[in-house]
This record gives sequence, C-alpha cells and structure tokens, in this order.
Amino acid sequence: MNKIYFSLAILFLSSIRFINAQNNISDLVLTNAIIINNVDGTLQKSSTIQIKGNKIIKIDTNAYHLSKKNKKTKVLDLKGDYVLTGLWNNHSHLSDLLPDTNSLLENESAFSAAYRSARNAADALKAGFTTLRVVGEQKFIDVALKKAFDENVLVGPRIIPSGNPISSHGDGDWLVKSAKGLDAIKKAVETNVESGAEIIKIMVDRMKNEEIKVAIETAHNLRVKVTGHASNEKARIAINYGIDMIEHGYLLSDKTIQLMADKNVFYDPTIVCNLSADYIKERENRIKSAGFISSKDVIDGRTLVAYADERDNTFAKKQRKILQKAIKAGVKITTGSDSNPISEIGLLEIEQLVFSGLSELDAIKAATINSAEAMGMQDRLGTIEVGKLADLIVLEKNPLENISNIRTLKMVIKDGKLVNLEKNEGEKSFWELYILKK
Repeated sequence: MNKIYFSLAILFLSSIRFINAQNNISDLVLTNAIIINNVDGTLQKSSTIQIKGNKIIKIDTNAYHLSKKNKKTKVLDLKGDYVLTGLWNNHSHLSDLLPDTNSLLENESAFSAAYRSARNAADALKAGFTTLRVVGEQKFIDVALKKAFDENVLVGPRIIPSGNPISSHGDGDWLVKSAKGLDAIKKAVETNVESGAEIIKIMVDRMKNEEIKVAIETAHNLRVKVTGHASNEKARIAINYGIDMIEHGYLLSDKTIQLMADKNVFYDPTIVCNLSADYIKERENRIKSAGFISSKDVIDGRTLVAYADERDNTFAKKQRKILQKAIKAGVKITTGSDSNPISEIGLLEIEQLVFSGLSELDAIKAATINSAEAMGMQDRLGTIEVGKLADLIVLEKNPLENISNIRTLKMVIKDGKLVNLEKNEGEKSFWELYILKK
C-alpha cells in the first residue's frame, strides 16, 4: 500500500515542468562546440555532436549543414562553449534537511516529503546533475520519483534508488531500517530490491561482521551493488567481504586505503560535510575570488548547512589527508553532497575536492566517469562518445582551468532533450522554503 500511496503522491506533482516539449523535434545538433575529454583532459575544438532520440550518433569536426527540408532537427551553434558529460551526485537524501531550521521534519506528511524531494531533484537537474544516486530515502520516495521521471510524468534526473539504509542497530534514526539478526538483514535487502532499489546502503559501523557479510552476499546474489556508511575498522571488514563502495570513510588508515585500491572499491568522501570553520572560510574565499558572487540567501544557506556538519580542525585535516592519500593510491573517487539542496551543495562537493588537493581533472572524473563506472553504467554514461546516452551540460568557461567554472552553466541536455533552466514566475527558492529561518 505504501508504494502505491507514494506513486500517487508523485503523480500529482505533474504541474512542475522543466523541459521544452518540442514535440516536432526529434534530433538535436550541437555545433561549434569544445568537447571536454574527461578521461585525459584534452579539448576537441570546433566539434559537432549529433543526437538522435536520446543517443549520441556522431561526433566530428566538420561544419554541420541543415537541410531546409529537415524540420525535425534543431541545430544549436555553441560559439565555442564547452561541452561536458552530465554531472552525478552519488550521496543523495532527497527529502532530508540538515539543518532542519524550521523543524519541518518532526510531524511532516508523506506528501510534503515527496514534494520537497521532487523539487530537490528537479533543481539538481537544472544545475547540471543528470544522475542522482540516492543512498537512503524514506518510504521509497526515491523509487516513486524514478518511476515518474522514467515515464516522463515529470522531468528530472536519472535516479538510482536505494530505499531505506539497512542496519541491525537503527533504533532512533528515522531514516534507517532496523533489521536485527541475519535472517532479518537478508529479508530487508530482498524487500528493498523487490520494492525497486537499484543499490543497497548498509550502515556498516552499526552492524556485526556476519550481518555485513549477509547483506553484501544477498545484494550481490540479486545483482545489486552495495555501498556502506563506514569508518576505518568496519570499512576494512566490509571491503574484504566484497562491498562495492564506501561512503564518508572516516579516519581510514593507509592499510584500508590500499585495500580499497587493490580491490577497486570506490570512495565517496562527502568531503563538503567534513569541513572545519577555517575550511568553510577558505571555500567561500576561493569561490568569491573566482568571480562567483552568489546571492545572500545562497551564501547564508550554504553556510548554515556547512556549520550543521562542522568538524574540528584536527578531524577535518585528517579527512582531507585521507582524500589526498586515496587519490594517490589509485582509489577511484566519486562525488556526493549528503546535504541539500543538491543543486548547490553538489556543486560545492565538486569544488571542495579541488580545494582539498585534487586536480580539476580528478574532480571532474569523480563527478562523471568514475560515478558511471561505480554503478556499472560506463557503457551508457560518463563520457561523450558515440552510442552513449545524450546527458550533457554546456559551460561558458573551462572547468579544467578553474573548477568553479562548473557554475557557468548555459545548457543542460538530459536524454537528448533540452532542459528549461528558467525559474518559474513566483517560485520560491529551496533556501527560502526549507533552509533559512522563517
């Protein structure tokens, strides 16, 4: 009954529209583009990308001439703008609020949570995030949203849903599904997958070793990947049991980092949630010095979010060092914001990787090709290649020169269709609705 209830809740959100219908347009051509190769950082100038339906069918450097008889193709002259494959956010909780400044979560209806989740996802798409991996959501709202987006009831990013995180000690955590004992853990994993989860999130630090093993084995038998909220000791145990990804990775040792590299376990550091007051100030100064002056609401809001997760200097420095060691060891990094709204905190996470010592190319890889590979979707997404799905963003400036240039967004293309980036008249910002004090 819950799944039907939430599916209906999502269907009633169809008043939200984000894409130009263009019913008579089936093909799209981007010409005079500079394609960013996110594998090696090279640029392919004066390029043309031809899209048919939802796939890239041709990439070349020849001028494109549209036949006057061809009325189903739209040609966009980018005039030297940069094209990058769509961004991913791999640690999303669509309905969560941290901080919950106005105590909205305390007695919230299911419909309210669903509306906020849909708005959060839609705003993320309009910021360039064409794929969201959800690693913990209440009442399968993420599954219902995926269905709504896939069936074009609403337009939003690709959703990789997880349902509730699973733990044997989830008491007191509104988001976590508590399953005590091996049989209950196995059943919880099976239920999530049967309900539409495409990834399983386990709270590794709150589970016994055998419970971790059963959760991973059950998910893998169902051909579903597993990620885990984990600190060093339990992370190493989960890695040896075959976990696919580690979230946060608090206080990872050199030994654990090397084990992750050896076993090709992906690392989502959520580094934006592990900042000291000094690092928060550093972040704001670097964004401002790059020429990006945000509105007061955005600055106030993202600062509130940052201080809700503030760490002391010692811990923040350790997490930054762990990230640097991981990339040096060859661990594949992905990007995840954890906090909301994804449209802003997701961008901050990508920027923060660079502010924490990674190169611009490493940060872009984390937000694109590494993310697709982590989910086994690199044959469809993650790079700009013929035959892949046309999830693309167009930037005015090169993010390889300054990572904050991901903020110079001019176009988003998802599944071969242009996203309408205009703000709807009268629409309040996410900050005003959910973060700032009313």
